[in-house]
Amino acid sequence: MMSAAAYQSRGGECVGEVVFLPNPEDDWRQKYHYGLYAHKLIAANGEIYTRPFIVIKNKYGVIVRFTTLHNYASIFERKVFVPVTSDAEAKLHYICKMLNYILIEHYAEFRIDHIFKVSRAMLERFFRDYATERQRSGEFRGEQSVEKCVYAVMAFFKKLRRKFGDYILLSDADLVSDKTVYNKYGKPGKRAVPAFQVRGIPKRGEVFRELPTKAFKILLNLAFRYASDIAFAICLQAFAGLRAGEVCNVRQEGGPMGNGLIFTRMESRVTKIEIDLLRELPMRSDGVVCGRIKKERIQCVYPPFLEAFAAAYEHHKKFLAANSFEHDYRPMFINGKGLAMSYDDYARRFRSLVDKHFRAVLLECDDPELRIYGQLLYENRLTPHALRHWYSVQLVLHGEDIAQIQFWRGDKNPESAFAYLQDKGDLVRELENANEYLSEILMAQGETEIDS
Repeated sequence: MMSAAAYQSRGGECVGEVVFLPNPEDDWRQKYHYGLYAHKLIAANGEIYTRPFIVIKNKYGVIVRFTTLHNYASIFERKVFVPVTSDAEAKLHYICKMLNYILIEHYAEFRIDHIFKVSRAMLERFFRDYATERQRSGEFRGEQSVEKCVYAVMAFFKKLRRKFGDYILLSDADLVSDKTVYNKYGKPGKRAVPAFQVRGIPKRGEVFRELPTKAFKILLNLAFRYASDIAFAICLQAFAGLRAGEVCNVRQEGGPMGNGLIFTRMESRVTKIEIDLLRELPMRSDGVVCGRIKKERIQCVYPPFLEAFAAAYEHHKKFLAANSFEHDYRPMFINGKGLAMSYDDYARRFRSLVDKHFRAVLLECDDPELRIYGQLLYENRLTPHALRHWYSVQLVLHGEDIAQIQFWRGDKNPESAFAYLQDKGDLVRELENANEYLSEILMAQGETEIDS
């Protein structure tokens, strides 16, 4: 095996399994950085697979060299079967931040040009600064983000050690320590945990996502009046609990790639509506990824909202009929160019609706609670994520238990459902039959369109 010194003697080449930067003057390093390149593959059945790589880019964002560092991201490491849809991009993001911090941004202090020379003290500095760095939003990173970063970087170096052994300065003891744990039978066992304890700054406030039902009714009415392109997207989140990115993966009925919505009718009554989120397929011809499906599934519309959802869909079909779109993809939501709407498009349109119409109407309301809420929207940013929160609150108020909340929300685990049930005492106010009122709004809006 070639020594670390032998690697360095190659002066900036991509040698073996490790990539490092050349070692001329310090300012040279500021012209380059480690970044991610996600290569997208479209299979014969239309499914999209992503393969991320760690690359070196210049100051213009142009790739100047591919590396093999992505091979050391720990993903499905202890399993024989690895899904072709597996994607290590999230873990590589943390690894890139570490590489840039130690090898480039703090080169003047650490003076190393090879990842073999990274020490425990350097990692401790990186984790500390990562946890205490103020983000663009003004907030500090939360506990979950810091833990993900530590685990990803720790697993990266553990895998490097298995490949290169003692050429890596970091020892196993520098990375992990054994902790005694007990199973449900009380039998002790060992579990490896990171040998790091990172001090961070707790978040001072939660993400603003409160949306009172009476305010939501106004928002939905304004959406059909001023933002007809995203009004039904709001319904998908509020009546079926879809995440904002998942909304952008829904397609119309009758497309070559299948129906995005499946209706079950008994005589003339809709008894069930299903949304196909089983596969992440291309949504537009230019290959742009519109949004991510967090959990692939068939998502059902919550039964109390069936009537309102069906009425909203009828309005949206009129909007689609009046606009052009790519018929090979049949996206449910389209931008001004007729291409499938991306998550960023949706977020911008939602923000515009809030800023230009929703907040102004609330401030003019006779209801003092709505006026106060309108004032809060000057200080807090309302995003589409608030719609899924509103939906979750409705599940709690309708008496759903943990298992049912997890099912109706499309969650992978019950932790989120449990959190909502813990807050049930704060959520239980006046439980209204919102579906009837919402249906009236949609019907009235339809009559207004016909009269005009």
